[in-house]
Parts: sequence; structure tokens; C-alpha cells
Amino acid sequence: MKAHRSKPKAKLGPISPRERLRRKGYGLLARGVRKAEIARQLHVAWQRVWEWEKRRKKLGPQSWRDIPQPGRPPKLVPKQRTRLEVILAKGAQAYGYPTELWTLKRVVQVLRKEWGVRYTPSGVWRMLRRMGFSSQVPMTLALERDVKGIRRWVRKVWPGIMEHAHRTKATVVFVDESGKQTTPNVRKSWAKKGETPVLRCSGSRKRLNIVGGVTLKGELHFATHRDNMGGTEAMWFLEQLLEDIRGKVLVIWDNGSIHKAPEVRTFAWLNRQRLELWRFPPYAPEYDPQETVWDVLKNDMMGNYCATDLDDLEETVTRNLRWLKRRPDVIRTAMRQSKLPLPEIAGGEAIAATA
Repeated sequence: MKAHRSKPKAKLGPISPRERLRRKGYGLLARGVRKAEIARQLHVAWQRVWEWEKRRKKLGPQSWRDIPQPGRPPKLVPKQRTRLEVILAKGAQAYGYPTELWTLKRVVQVLRKEWGVRYTPSGVWRMLRRMGFSSQVPMTLALERDVKGIRRWVRKVWPGIMEHAHRTKATVVFVDESGKQTTPNVRKSWAKKGETPVLRCSGSRKRLNIVGGVTLKGELHFATHRDNMGGTEAMWFLEQLLEDIRGKVLVIWDNGSIHKAPEVRTFAWLNRQRLELWRFPPYAPEYDPQETVWDVLKNDMMGNYCATDLDDLEETVTRNLRWLKRRPDVIRTAMRQSKLPLPEIAGGEAIAATA
């Protein structure tokens, strides 16, 4: 009788960037760190943290490692893959391409030029996925952006604002303006291969302007305008905040020109006993929690939405914002996606002293 031979286990290779990130997430989950905080610390979407938790419960605490699939050995050795990571991280222009765009075709060319190996585009796609890469839309940063100034603001000015708000018992409100057009924010959607989904929209493009503010508790205040936003509209929203919120109000917003309008300065001076205006560092939208709320509205809630006209658009935007207003938990989760280190939320109260 022949003895049964079990299949040899595939050997685990070097730890990939994706595995390192997952291991950190597992460690934080094991210590009981909140999922939103894990997402903020590791700069990942909160959905990925949920996937980690589900995988960890199902497969165990060591499941942060990828299980290699049996097959032909890879064409690149670990040292070459590390070198490829460096090339890709430096950018396509640094390698000699005219634009800052890595395509599968260009990576195929790099592999052939550097090591003489031949990959198909689909093979490159699978390899890059194993290496922890994904296809992403680049973030656009202004040339005028002062990185050191932004870091200094986060380290020194922001904690000072929180201490001042705690001392004066002021409500901190992050304010920002945005807009939504009748044309959709196009998002990927599932469909059968070869059957591209079609969005039937009006050819006319009209815009609805929105101004919103969120507090550390996740309370949302908003207003919509069909006309262009100016200093008068910004002043009206400040007045709305003072009517809706008791006590002192500390507004933090960007350096937009309407925030420096004479009407705004006059209103702030007349209400200086209750109102303070602070500014984010220039060209740093990723630190504004209100920006993440706009992302939820326009991409998650209204992705691929085609408005028939401006009335339809305003009605839909208002309905969705009212729903968000009733869900401070959703807003707080969205706010955690900003890079601003926010204080912990306990029982609905912001602990400003821990900022």
C-alpha cells in the first residue's frame, strides 16, 4: 500500500510591502486600537481595515502573510524586484519617459531593458499586485505648496488651536466650499465584459455651490447656492453657524479669497466675542476634514448620478446632506480619512486636551 504524500508547502518569500502593512494592521487590531484610528495611522481606507479584521478572525493572527500559489518560479529574483520598486517609486519621468505615468506597457519595457526578461502586460499586472502595487489616480499638489510650513502648522499651530478651543470652551468647525455639477462624478461600476455601462446625462452643464462645516463631534452644517460664492455668502454661513451653535465658535478654513473679503472681516470683528477665524496652511486640502465629507457626498453617495436639471440636483444634494446630518458617526468616520490628527471621540464628546 503506497503511503500518501502530502503536497509540499510553498516556501514563503521575502515580506512584501503589502504584507508589512497588513502585519502592522494586525498588531494594532490585537491591541484594541479603533479601526478608524488604524486607517488614519497607516493611511489606508477604512474598508481595508475591516477586511484585515475579517481575515485575521478567519485565518488566524499569522495570516498577514500571503500564501504563495504553486507554479513556475518568478522571472525576477527578490533583488531585482526590489530594484523595480525603486524605479517605479522614482517615477516615469525620472526613468526617461515624457510624462509621469506608469502603464503596464512601460513597465514591460523597463523589465526588458533592465534584465532582458519578457513579460506580457497581464503578467506585469499580476506581478505588481503581488508586490503590493495598485492602479491609482495621482494626487495633484501645487508647486507653491510649502511642505515644511504645513508640517510646522500641524505640529505647533494645530495643537495650539485645540488648547485654545478647550480653554475658551469654543466649538471647532472646519468650513469649506465645494460644488456639484449636473454631470456625474464617474465611478467604476460592475458590468459584464465587453458591455461598458452607459450614463445618459443632459448635455447642459450647470453647477450648484455648497458650503459646509463639520464639528469634532461630527455635526454637519451646510447651505446651497445657485449663484457664485462670494464674501457675502461666506458671511451668511458664518451667521448661520452662530445661530446654530451655542457659545463661542472657532472656524478653520482655507486661504480662499472670499474668506478675506471685507464683508467677512467686518462680520468677524462685530462678532469677535463669539467668533474666531483661523486658516489652514496654503495648498493643504488633505488636512481639512470637511473635504472628506465632500468626497463621501460626491463619490460614494452621488457617484454616477445624472441630474436632469439644477432643481433635481439641488433636491438630491440637500436630501443626501440631510441624511449625513443625521449620521454624525458616518461623518466622524469620514473625517478620520483626513491627515489632520484629530482628538479621540468618546461618547460623542471631543477630548480636546488629548490633541
